[in-house]
Amino acid sequence: MNITIYSTSSCSTCQSLCDWLHKNGFDYTKKITDTDQATMEEFMAINDGFIGVPFTVITEDDGKQTKVSGYDLAALKAALQL
Repeated sequence: MNITIYSTSSCSTCQSLCDWLHKNGFDYTKKITDTDQATMEEFMAINDGFIGVPFTVITEDDGKQTKVSGYDLAALKAALQL
């Protein structure tokens, strides 16, 4: 499983999400959209029109992706089978 969080450099909600993932033993990659144009373009291509952060993409080993908009603990728990 691969977890990618799209964030901005000043998003406190994004940091709360990262803290929650860390506390629950999940590794993740955090990508900052407001300081890297290539990351912003990647985010815009994958976000299904949701332009807010945090935006989380959970990719299973079989390639299936689950996308979570915002800090939605219920959706994250379901996607991570917690």
